[in-house]
Amino acid sequence: MKTIPTLLLAFLVFSLSQSSFAQGFGVRAGANFSSASDGNFGKIKSNNGYYLGVYKEMSIVPKLLYIQPEVQFSKQGFTTSTSDFDLNYVQVPILAKLYALKIVSFETGPQFGFKVSDKIDGPQNPDFKTFDSAWAFGISLNLPFGLAINGRYIGSFKEVIKDSDSKNQVIQLGASFTF
Repeated sequence: MKTIPTLLLAFLVFSLSQSSFAQGFGVRAGANFSSASDGNFGKIKSNNGYYLGVYKEMSIVPKLLYIQPEVQFSKQGFTTSTSDFDLNYVQVPILAKLYALKIVSFETGPQFGFKVSDKIDGPQNPDFKTFDSAWAFGISLNLPFGLAINGRYIGSFKEVIKDSDSKNQVIQLGASFTF
């Protein structure tokens, strides 16, 4: 009975190892429009920032399905009626990327964020969570010469501040370039 799962795992490892040498490395950057779910803060406003990162696109099914691990720096946060919260993360998304047409692709997958700094402008002194798990959904318009225009929504699973019931929500709009 263990033979079938072992063969499937071996096939997956073989597929990933063969494809990891064939695909592109790239950079991505753009604007973050971030906020948090209302939770215990009442009305929350958006706080704008930016993201900058690198990625590796690896083929699972050539010209159709890819795995795209990334590492990126993300400046985000939110504003309440009394305080401004600026948060900086190093994020590691691991996305499945599906090319519907050569020019359009869809991506989705988990994202793991590690808070590297925070700044509060206001009277509050919250207990920020240092790890942020989230799910990302996105779409890309793939242009010639490795250039792409991207949009992505990221919604956190965990609260950003202990006992606040507020979760990070980020919309990213930007561009990427695959070498």
